Amino acid sequence: MFVFGLMRSSILTFLATQGRTSSRSIMSSSTTTTTRATSTTPLSSTNYLLKYEYIPDVLEKRGPHREGHIGLAKKMIEENKCLSGGPTGEPNMEVPTGALFVFTDLDSAKYYVDHDPYVKNGIVTKYTIEEWNIVVKK
Repeated sequence: MFVFGLMRSSILTFLATQGRTSSRSIMSSSTTTTTRATSTTPLSSTNYLLKYEYIPDVLEKRGPHREGHIGLAKKMIEENKCLSGGPTGEPNMEVPTGALFVFTDLDSAKYYVDHDPYVKNGIVTKYTIEEWNIVVKK
């Protein structure tokens, strides 16, 4: 009986550390023990992805607005509101088709869109903001 009790205790400990909600029942000949394992570990981190789509002739038209576009991003990086950003497109692209920025909170991503000269001057044709829940990272 001692061995079964030790095994039952080990199993209950294992279930309690699995990090997901589940109900389990362990039965012996004389008793039934029910345990509920619930995750209390928060997601590693939540960020917000701002995705831009650019006009096809972005390289010809961005010039007068580029300093303000990059300056705003750098300012928000210094404030720890933006983590990174840059152009996106096909591998070995010559002309970017858009951009991707990573923000620490939703309000910062919205602020960037509202104040970005690329948006105000028609360089950006479409944008989306998506929540990104980081589960694994280096």
